[in-house]
Amino acid sequence: MTDPIAAPFLSHGTELPPVPGGSVDGLLTRAAERFGDRPAVIVPGAGQVTFAELDRQADAYARGLAGLLGSDGAPVLLSMALVPEFPALYYGIIRSGNVVNPANHMYSAEMLEHALSLSRARAAVVTPEVYQRLAPLRERLPDLEHVLLIGPAQDGVPSVLDLLADAPAGPAPVPSQGEATACVLFTSGSTRKPKPVQLSHRNLLTGAVQLSTAHEQDAGSVVLNGLPLYHPMHMNASTHVGATHVLSGGDVVDSVGHANEYRATHFYTLPFRLIQLSGHPRLGELELATVRMVASGGFPLRPTVLRALDRQFGVPMLQGYGMCETSSLAASDLLSAPRPGSVGRPLPGSRLRIVDLESRLPVAPHAIGEIQVQGPNVMKGYLVPQPEEAVDAEGWLSTGDVGYLDEEGSLFFLDRVRDVFTTGGVLVAPGQIECFLAEEPEVAECAAVDAPEGGGLVPVAFVVIRPAHRPDGPQALAALLEGVRERVNAQLEPHQRLHRVEALDELPRLANTKVDRTALRKRVR
Repeated sequence: MTDPIAAPFLSHGTELPPVPGGSVDGLLTRAAERFGDRPAVIVPGAGQVTFAELDRQADAYARGLAGLLGSDGAPVLLSMALVPEFPALYYGIIRSGNVVNPANHMYSAEMLEHALSLSRARAAVVTPEVYQRLAPLRERLPDLEHVLLIGPAQDGVPSVLDLLADAPAGPAPVPSQGEATACVLFTSGSTRKPKPVQLSHRNLLTGAVQLSTAHEQDAGSVVLNGLPLYHPMHMNASTHVGATHVLSGGDVVDSVGHANEYRATHFYTLPFRLIQLSGHPRLGELELATVRMVASGGFPLRPTVLRALDRQFGVPMLQGYGMCETSSLAASDLLSAPRPGSVGRPLPGSRLRIVDLESRLPVAPHAIGEIQVQGPNVMKGYLVPQPEEAVDAEGWLSTGDVGYLDEEGSLFFLDRVRDVFTTGGVLVAPGQIECFLAEEPEVAECAAVDAPEGGGLVPVAFVVIRPAHRPDGPQALAALLEGVRERVNAQLEPHQRLHRVEALDELPRLANTKVDRTALRKRVR
């Protein structure tokens, strides 16, 4: 094994192209000047809006919000689904001189209260569905002065459209820029409650340039986006280059149809939707006529999924790695040379390294440790102080994720630091076990976790059996699971071998679609 200390290794991204100055909403201003009549956002079945129209709407929202809140950086929570109004409100809030706080529209009442309390939001722009969860909380949120609905006013709650009607005449406010905070994103909460991440104008502008460069987007691109808009990195990248953005986040087969209908060049969706697509009964009749790349992030896709989609569509299947703290992606596969199993190389202008979990020293290729990211896309910091600093004096962000780099600088993501454990003094990364488990033909989905046994911790797994392989009766199921366990263990190192495999109808998931390993640990305990 390579000595993890003797040969520290850095993976460098390519050179970063020039990043525009000013404020984030300037992306929209420049796009409207260059591509005014071109569709900026299309929502199938709900219409479209041009860059010029979007810019005018953002301007009116900015004037209305400045009249309501002033222009001194007031936090404004924005919670909505894939709808055309989102970009105008996102850029309008920033243009008003205030700070946009995009939030998951699927948040429970508890999570909404957590986000609003931490950010001390003075206003919230939400759908009627989100307001039903928010209304009972208002008396516990003293900072929340205004709630505005997406759509018509209801029960005395004004509509955000009133901002357009009541916007004062004259130019929009001049927002802050540079290192000032433009946006606060909330982390996924996969290990604890979401943390509020401060991103500056420079962070977001850098992320837009990095992503559009890495994925070779330009003014002729049509980007189909099936990802949640509460992390709007793809919207910023498309606006930067003047690409058309098609929002299609429902059934993945419908999204394939929308990609063909609008001649999409880039197709972004969630990993679990690609898993669904790879096993869909209609897969054999589908095509992506104009798409040049399909990409996902959040968790790595197993090789069988990638091979099935590659055989059917014949386009690169890219995986990426990023987090709120990196503004956009931190790494992405190359369009020209995707690496199966890898989540790619650092984005332009950024660097990656792996550090030992105990010594915190950089390690050599193939040595497992914590992933660190350095670059102009790394956040300003958390809005609320955390027990440990995430960014050190040299600008290295400790991600809380475990992985390794190969000799070429490609990153392989394995797990969260909180999910790895030791057995007999040897590190076990459940993600490595899942790579083998997911290759079993009976297994549709899987997750491995640690379970207490004999005074220590051992690996156990939960699987969802494909419908075609589900046996009749508990004895047949037990035999199937034991067969899976034996075949997988034959490929694993002794410390990785599964002590048992259990079947579930479905894996528990968080609001961001990641597997809820905390719930699985509770189950085995």
